[in-house]
Amino acid sequence: MDLFFLLFFYCAYAAAVIVPVARILKRVGVTPWVSVIALFPFANLFGLWFFAFSPWPSDAAEVEQEAAWSEADKEKFRQLMRQQ
Repeated sequence: MDLFFLLFFYCAYAAAVIVPVARILKRVGVTPWVSVIALFPFANLFGLWFFAFSPWPSDAAEVEQEAAWSEADKEKFRQLMRQQ
């Protein structure tokens, strides 16, 4: 009975960790299979630091959006910011 409870606890813990990590990785464009690393104590810490400092898709979108502004738009934005 104790072995069953322990196995159930480990499976529930794995699901509680892997499912949200897999969804986050999928939204960022990384394969969800990498979420298995989250089960290993020091590997997940390394993965967290690597993931935090790697380039995100939203960073690239900001650069593209900024590049799409014309010089007139940028100047108008600067003037509006000075007024506030």
